[in-house]
Amino acid sequence: MSALGALVGLVFGASLALIAAAVLAHRPLRLADRIRVTRSVSAEHGPLDALRQILGSPLFRLVSRDGADLATRLRRAGRAEDVDGYRLERLVWCAAGAGLGALAGVLLGVRSGAVSGGAVAALLVVGGVGGWLAHDRVLARATRGRATRMSEQLPTVAELVAFAVAAGEGPLAALDRVAATVRGDLAGEFAVAVRRVRGGAAFPAALRDMADSVPSIEAARFADGIAVATERGTPMAEVLRAQAADARAGGRRRLLEKAGRKEVLMLVPVVFFILPIVVVIALYPGLHGLQLTVS
Repeated sequence: MSALGALVGLVFGASLALIAAAVLAHRPLRLADRIRVTRSVSAEHGPLDALRQILGSPLFRLVSRDGADLATRLRRAGRAEDVDGYRLERLVWCAAGAGLGALAGVLLGVRSGAVSGGAVAALLVVGGVGGWLAHDRVLARATRGRATRMSEQLPTVAELVAFAVAAGEGPLAALDRVAATVRGDLAGEFAVAVRRVRGGAAFPAALRDMADSVPSIEAARFADGIAVATERGTPMAEVLRAQAADARAGGRRRLLEKAGRKEVLMLVPVVFFILPIVVVIALYPGLHGLQLTVS
């Protein structure tokens, strides 16, 4: 029983320490902290960075070996490419899940009258694995949501770029104008590509890097098409018109697919609200006439 208590205490202590470190790391800095960080370049930015340096990157490499793939996933989800920070965040989620699992095991044991060490350990492992999977699911959901938003923004962005190029602007200037005018994830990716070109990167290379970093297949195809047209000298206005037409067709197809998936849900108000009212209105005069005839 003492070993079980020590194990539960250790898990709870580690969970609370990691959660407190993550919460304190994201708190807003006070004026004194900003002055101290400004004066000292080597100052820590928060408990999260201190904990990261204490643990060291080898631990994160042992926990997860998918560094390049994880950086790509973070970039596609719109997050900073801080692989070590994400792994530490994953450890916090795992520790929180393990703590909740151990707490559930202890509460169930107290309720039943006998605390089982095996049950607590099993729930601890299940909670840790659940925290790992939940954290990964959150990232996947963010990636899917960003891909959906980009696909929905693509028809508008493609038409604006096509109009700007047809008016006489170059592709880079057209992308810069659209990125400065439109708000959204896709416009932000175009702004990043424009900044890279102005920083010295080649225009097709910047567009291909953008195509690799966006989660939307339609947006990646659009950027890749502009890069290919630039390299081969194809008339850009015609290419962009074709791309805009494809984007509009893709938008209509997505609307039809969404309507098909929501077809059963759209029948709910018809079946449970509109149809009963129509039946009542149709039968009420006949029932009223029968009552008058009987009386």
